[in-house]
Amino acid sequence: MVGRTNTPGQESGLAELLADIDQEVAEELRFEQLQTDRLNVGKAALTEIGRHLCFRLSGQHLAVPLVHVLEVGELEVLRPLPFLPDWAEGVTNIRGEIVSVCNLAIFFQTGGRAQKKSRTVIILYNGGMKTAAIVDKITGTRLLHTREGLTGSGLSAVPADFLVGAALFMSEDGENRLDILNSDRLLAALRLQ
Repeated sequence: MVGRTNTPGQESGLAELLADIDQEVAEELRFEQLQTDRLNVGKAALTEIGRHLCFRLSGQHLAVPLVHVLEVGELEVLRPLPFLPDWAEGVTNIRGEIVSVCNLAIFFQTGGRAQKKSRTVIILYNGGMKTAAIVDKITGTRLLHTREGLTGSGLSAVPADFLVGAALFMSEDGENRLDILNSDRLLAALRLQ
């Protein structure tokens, strides 16, 4: 039997790598706690609402719950189809499955189309339907909070019936507010009959 043996240098390198990863995770947890503490100072109590995928659409900050996100990425191949609504860009193949592609900027009539150069998509899924939604930019995943009386920005181009509320997160710029999409309602509306 041919086997590979670890030299003492390899074992210590692995230990150092694991220690570095542990340190990075601990620092991230401390940063999130600091953000939560900043949000709680002198304000009504916050309620954590879980991790969400945050993105930009026509200059607006939005989020969807991570439980409805299968993956994100750049759209490589798009096959346009005839006789579809303007917001339906066509279909794509994602690991052997044909998935519809929609442009959220057009669907919500936000006054613009997601940039043609940008083919950033969020693959949304609710158990019954899957679609690739084109957005302008994915800004990350964040642990979001809400508090009593928190309302949306009021400037949203997204119709209110597609929103479930507003949330807060902390960044270097301070407290930030964004609107949360109702993923189930959105996917039901995007269903092509």
